[in-house]
Amino acid sequence: MELYRALQNKKLTGMEQELSDYIWDAFHKCEINDQDDFYDLLHQWLDDQVIYTSDCEAILEKNMEYCFDEHEIWGIPEYTAQAAYACLYDYILDNPDVITFCDIEKKINETEKA
Repeated sequence: MELYRALQNKKLTGMEQELSDYIWDAFHKCEINDQDDFYDLLHQWLDDQVIYTSDCEAILEKNMEYCFDEHEIWGIPEYTAQAAYACLYDYILDNPDVITFCDIEKKINETEKA
């Protein structure tokens, strides 16, 4: 997804900060110990964002190509939630402000050295 187009979508704007806050909170609660934990949490957060049809429609605003085009990872969506998931996934992974596992790993290493 083109990041500039995503920024035109009011629903997507700011979701990267919401996700980063969610991940840091989980890290401080000791729910993230390795890369698998990180990606499990990321995918759970993505799943939670596409539960309601109204949220899916808001995510897909100005991004309707996700309803019809084949996604390189998820394929052709069969329903709105799948299209919204693919759209949000691309937005989150293309956004440079989103926390990554490398950020978490760096913090883990700093903690172990202290």
